[in-house]
Amino acid sequence: MSFIEKNLANNERIVYKGTLHWWIYMKNILLIVLGIIIISAAKSTLGSGVGGLFVIFAIIGLIGAYMSSKSSEFVVTNRRIMLKTGVLKRKLVELQLNRAEGLMVNQGIIGRILNYGSIIVTSGGVKEVFSPIAQPYEFKKHVNNAIEESFAPINNPSVI
Repeated sequence: MSFIEKNLANNERIVYKGTLHWWIYMKNILLIVLGIIIISAAKSTLGSGVGGLFVIFAIIGLIGAYMSSKSSEFVVTNRRIMLKTGVLKRKLVELQLNRAEGLMVNQGIIGRILNYGSIIVTSGGVKEVFSPIAQPYEFKKHVNNAIEESFAPINNPSVI
């Protein structure tokens, strides 16, 4: 059970879960490839050592990216938006749907091609950026739908 699932209020249900995009691994994968190229082209032990350091740092970076991916939760419930990141140093942003001020999506060219982007949440003058979120417009659509449903009148046949 995830952190957010453990902290849901009574009668609160998850409507949508977002994830970090696989792009968070790309820098380290490219660093491994570069390290392997340097090792294979090296004519000295110094060159091999530099290439080896690239590979070691990239593997450490991949482990960090994996931990970040597994510890990040981006959830829309029927009552609020909850965005949690971090393992040791946890950051939780909660925004009640009835107090939602701003949710913005920012995508560059590569983000549009690969369908990832930044979600920027503003509330009370505070601006929080979460990136790279997979399918950011899908996340925004579910937020908008949840906001609309939270303001919809409750169908109660006993009240006329």
